[in-house]
Amino acid sequence: MNIIPAIDLKRGKVVKAVQGGRSSYKPIDLITTHSSNPIIFIKALIITYKPSTIYIADLDLIDGDGNNIDIICKIAHMFRNKIFWVDVGGKKIKKLNKRNIIPILCSESCDDIKLINYIYKDYIHSYDYRNGFLGTQYFKKFNSSYKKRIIFMNISDIGNKKGPDFRYIRGMCRYSGTEYYVGGGVNSILDLYKLSKMNIAGAIVSSILMSKKTNNYVIKKRASG
Repeated sequence: MNIIPAIDLKRGKVVKAVQGGRSSYKPIDLITTHSSNPIIFIKALIITYKPSTIYIADLDLIDGDGNNIDIICKIAHMFRNKIFWVDVGGKKIKKLNKRNIIPILCSESCDDIKLINYIYKDYIHSYDYRNGFLGTQYFKKFNSSYKKRIIFMNISDIGNKKGPDFRYIRGMCRYSGTEYYVGGGVNSILDLYKLSKMNIAGAIVSSILMSKKTNNYVIKKRASG
């Protein structure tokens, strides 16, 4: 199972995500000993865990309050041997048309998006939920060249210590030919073990990477897969 580090960008800094309350997210250097400079932070991640894929969410662009596009492009150029899954809130950004960037289309941004099968055909789809599915229910029927990869993102569990919603995840994994990824609430090696037993292809994580209790060897072995 692949471990995909998650990075949330706001005002040009890496922030600590907690249960989807984006207005209250703070730079991680105010909470942890890690740098909130995204370049320094990603360099440290790569040195420590050697991930093959990194997830980046541009929270400013998602919320319609500016963007971090230039920073993301710089990151993609600096680390050209890494793949970046980038969430920009369902917006089409030409600057992000790079070989090592795969955009993500999240259901929470899709109350009513027309021509989605055509315009967003090269996006990975993320099924977002917070006490229920977010966005139009038709989102699950949309096609994509990346539809063989689906992310389950429990926004209410991001940054908490409850663990993933295993019952919801189990009920959503319906197609044997699809790679499922889980984000939100993954904060222990035990969580990763349970997800792997459910044949989950990967976990999108953040808090677990900053915990002193984390077994770095296990994370490194899986992140580089």
